[in-house]
Amino acid sequence: MLKSFRSFGSMLTKTSESKAVVYMIVGGFSFAAMGAMTHGLGKHFDWALIAFFRMLFSFVITFCWAVKAGKKPFVLGRKLLWFRCFVGSSGMLATFYALTKLPVSDVSVITETRPLWVALAGGIILGEKNSKYLWISMALGLIGVVLIERPHIEERNFAVLIALLASFIGAIVMICLRILKDLDPRTIVTQFTGTAMLVSIIFVFIFGDISQAKRIFEPWILIMIIGIGIFGTLGQLVMTRAFALGKASIVSTAGLIKVGFSACFDILIWSYVFHYSTIVGMILILGSTSWLFKGAKKKE
Repeated sequence: MLKSFRSFGSMLTKTSESKAVVYMIVGGFSFAAMGAMTHGLGKHFDWALIAFFRMLFSFVITFCWAVKAGKKPFVLGRKLLWFRCFVGSSGMLATFYALTKLPVSDVSVITETRPLWVALAGGIILGEKNSKYLWISMALGLIGVVLIERPHIEERNFAVLIALLASFIGAIVMICLRILKDLDPRTIVTQFTGTAMLVSIIFVFIFGDISQAKRIFEPWILIMIIGIGIFGTLGQLVMTRAFALGKASIVSTAGLIKVGFSACFDILIWSYVFHYSTIVGMILILGSTSWLFKGAKKKE
């Protein structure tokens, strides 16, 4: 059996595409773990403070990384980069809010509508031609969101709409990154995490509970915050590496495994029972994204 596992591992590392898939699996688990820890901590700690400490952790790492590599950590004269930073910060806050109010798998699935918004926005902003696959995918994806939203509306929990907003904002960010491809990724990430860190703490002062900040020294909260920072940063790094190695259609499809990991956390830790409409909605969203990638692969 051990020999079989070694053969399987050797097969996976033979090509860059296979390596990219492995990176996406690691990244999917990392983001699912970050989401699960955020969901658990959010029941006892201000969600905006969680977002602040997550960004602080990533900012320190990426700033040191950029400086060590001899890259500029900030570029002050690029308006589009600042737009990406502030819009991305609002999307980050929306994601963390949704993670503390919804099962992790619900948020993971809804954020997987991002490729649909990217394709649609790419057609409007960049003038890219949209195929029939996009419109079919959009229809399936939106029906899926409605089905996932249904049980939460009955509970007067509208966080699904916030998660959908985060997904749309994420698409705008990805379009910006395509235009900013001349900048070093370390510069972009450092400036974004620094901006998001400042936006988060301002948000806490205005709308949150800043008095909870002193609880950061409670051992279990500190451990959770560190875990969120580690898994979030690891997921960001390995997924970036995955997209550098493999085709976007293949890598993005592999990234859907994040939903499976998230569902496992929901079931094993919180014993969530999924409503039938939620399950159907998840299938439709994942199916719509896969359909879109199928169209992209066929076009290639």
